[in-house]
Amino acid sequence: MQATTVVVDYDYASGKTNTHDSLQSAKEFMLCGGSGIYTAMRTVSNRRRVFLFEDHMQRIVDSYKMVLADGLQSDNTVKHWSKLLRPLIRHGLSMYGGNGENKITVLVGKSGVQIQLAKLQEPASASCWVRFVGGKREHPEAKDLQWVHEREVLERLIVPPIDEVVLVDSAEDVRGSRFYEGTSSNFFAVRRTREQGQQQRPTFMDYELVSAPLDSVLLGTVMKLVLQICETDGIPVRHQPLVELGVWEGAFVSSTSRLVLPVEGIAFGDNGQMSQKLDAESPLVMHLRERVLHMVMERSTEL
Repeated sequence: MQATTVVVDYDYASGKTNTHDSLQSAKEFMLCGGSGIYTAMRTVSNRRRVFLFEDHMQRIVDSYKMVLADGLQSDNTVKHWSKLLRPLIRHGLSMYGGNGENKITVLVGKSGVQIQLAKLQEPASASCWVRFVGGKREHPEAKDLQWVHEREVLERLIVPPIDEVVLVDSAEDVRGSRFYEGTSSNFFAVRRTREQGQQQRPTFMDYELVSAPLDSVLLGTVMKLVLQICETDGIPVRHQPLVELGVWEGAFVSSTSRLVLPVEGIAFGDNGQMSQKLDAESPLVMHLRERVLHMVMERSTEL
């Protein structure tokens, strides 16, 4: 069978690099990664640049402090990780070849680094369904590989048409719950704040964004960018994530691969048998989606 990914291994002690082909998916690669931390990036501009590269380096620094504080790396700074990872990623990209953009998964452990280069899987459609499931991460602020193992049971619920599972306090009484995050994404809802006359169409300024408190979820790189856009564009953000299915007019998930992906429906209940449709073309969702797309080049780093 033909290899589908390339893996670059780097050992801290010897400084040696080993590159090999692999048949593992990104999920299998992380599940076999042992203990440590991880981050996943995407290339842009025909694999010459990496979107939000510096943000991902900061994520490694922050997660390293929380998970690998007793590790062998004494120089835990953005500058250090950028200097170490740039040539390794460039080498992996040159070995992977092929057309289209790549997903770059970085595993950082106590003895070394592993980097997987794979074909970037774009969303299959312009919108998605999510399912609310009861649960909450214990330490959401760190990109700990332990979470990759813990979320396996949740990922079994991701079957068509469901694209993502979002954690809430209770799947039984979802309307009284608070929402948190998805297995590999952040989740946002949209509420109308101003009513328009019959002859007027609502604009994105007639809405507010509803987000989980930042200390209750992993602040994803795209989530961080969305919040920065809201601050720049004067869009109010309410960090009071009560599930209000009858009030929400739109929603979306954000992640490295999805960027901003509108949600067209939410399944909930013990077996996901109930559902609520949403406007996948809500003006605020469309505004944020376009703003992020336009910033892909501006916020990317040349390797």
